[in-house]
Amino acid sequence: MQLLRLAAISVLTVAGLPAHAVAAVYPAAPAADIAQHFTDYYGVRQHAQQRVQVTTATLGGVTRPVVRADWYGTDATPHSDVYLLSEQHPVQSSRRWYAMSIFLPADWSATSVPVTLAQVDNGSGAGALAPPLALQIQGEQLMLNMNFNHRTSDITPANSARRTVLAGPATLGRWHCMVVRADWSALAGSGELRVYMNGSAKETFFVRSSHNSYAGALHVPRVGLSVPEGAAPAHRVMYADFLWVGDAAATLNDMTYKTPCHAAS
Repeated sequence: MQLLRLAAISVLTVAGLPAHAVAAVYPAAPAADIAQHFTDYYGVRQHAQQRVQVTTATLGGVTRPVVRADWYGTDATPHSDVYLLSEQHPVQSSRRWYAMSIFLPADWSATSVPVTLAQVDNGSGAGALAPPLALQIQGEQLMLNMNFNHRTSDITPANSARRTVLAGPATLGRWHCMVVRADWSALAGSGELRVYMNGSAKETFFVRSSHNSYAGALHVPRVGLSVPEGAAPAHRVMYADFLWVGDAAATLNDMTYKTPCHAAS
């Protein structure tokens, strides 16, 4: 596994952001309306009812509708997360933007086993392979975990590549906002992935200019808990903002505008 420290490459302020292009970002409805009709926009993976709930809460100084995800060690599934309905973006297609924001409460218990908080998985098209991109917490650090393969057939976890990047400390009691610009590709030397963290204060981004996914991948964004075996304690809670997706016409400002990091600035 290659381990790199995320470098602060560019610093941008978001004061006086231009009007965001609502038509390019989905869902286009205000957050309050989405909260009232949540299941019209999002699907849920959970062991039982009420593991994933929508509530209005004040977190990190920001009051807004949020998703609360609970996971228990007795759950038959490792997932308590949400995904955007009808969002499957094939590899080798047009650019896609994602905004995914997570909040870890003050009583979060650190574990050496990586717990996934947000991800863009490969959908059903690439089978049981690791997500092309996942934001994970391991110990007291946030990690970007990326998985990809340029093969066109016989793709397995064993012959796929993985890259892990330190994204910074997992500060409890504050929002961590991730904006992703993805040109998904399974062709060697083609494609680009840019990740922007906590954009309300500065734009720190990671860039990979090469293949970044799998042949046949469909790219489904998710926020919430994916907990592997051995990640005690037996009950975990996190909060997340709604998922936002932008088309090729969207901009970094459009996506940053949607995040609670912008609302807190």
